[in-house]
Amino acid sequence: MMVADLDHMPLTEDNKPMLLGTMNSQFEEALRVCAEHFCDTNDVALARIVEIDETKFLLHHWDAGNGFHEKHLKYQSATGDFLTVSSAGEVRRVLVDMARTASEALGKELALPCGASIGSHESDKLPGAFLLNDLVDMTTLECLNQDDEHPVTNAVSRSAADADRLAGVALQSDPEVDHQLLIKIGFRQPVKLKAITFRGTTEDETAPQVVKVFQGQKDIDFQDAEEAEPLQMLNLIASQIDACDPVALRFVKFQHVSTLQLFVQNNFGADVTRIERLEFWGTPAENVDIKDWKPVKQDVNDPLYPIFDPPQADHTGA
Repeated sequence: MMVADLDHMPLTEDNKPMLLGTMNSQFEEALRVCAEHFCDTNDVALARIVEIDETKFLLHHWDAGNGFHEKHLKYQSATGDFLTVSSAGEVRRVLVDMARTASEALGKELALPCGASIGSHESDKLPGAFLLNDLVDMTTLECLNQDDEHPVTNAVSRSAADADRLAGVALQSDPEVDHQLLIKIGFRQPVKLKAITFRGTTEDETAPQVVKVFQGQKDIDFQDAEEAEPLQMLNLIASQIDACDPVALRFVKFQHVSTLQLFVQNNFGADVTRIERLEFWGTPAENVDIKDWKPVKQDVNDPLYPIFDPPQADHTGA
């Protein structure tokens, strides 16, 4: 079976045993952290998934004294919304998000490769560019002059499930001030940024039109943004917004981006600016081959690598 076929394998009764074995071998550390957080215990020596379905999984875990415990856990997003899955790939991505949520809540370091969301979402309009929203540090994400009823978290979602949940909402500037926005984004690891998609509406003139792009200027304010020379000035046209096209950046200038600042200087003419979704496209900046974070048959000790074909028995007698 091809790797891609396995990643999209439906959760049928025939497929579940193989999926359970694969996930338990790859997700060992992540499952232990999930057990500590979601089962409310700080003593977990080992954790294993023993049952899965479309809405939940049964987690067995053992403490240091070999005491046994079990709990059904519902699949959930970083914001606590319950999710439904239908394939092995969706289970993997949800478990990665849950492990990340658990590690953040516990204050524990857990190396999470970006392949969980990125590797499965390559741009169909910009070959070789992958969705990087999964790497956005939501704890440092902020926007100056946002309407608090329409915050920046509406526009920057880390997963497809979050994006679906947030459909119809947007980031909006404060109508009592003006139309400008200053969005500050941090990434969990440095990235090579190729393009940004600005989703909005030009018909009502609220979509961003002139955007100054900075990086590494975490303390920038509106006066600085007005006066400073940006790393790149984006003059968006209506067709780019309406078609949700990625807006290309000067790639050579965005090879190692840890923080990004977007100053929305003007929109298409409205009193307020609305951004339905921001999408960041590129690759991680580490000097690794793309195969290291797409679904491949390697590094099985990494608990969060995408699901792959189980190893075949060696019949050579070697």
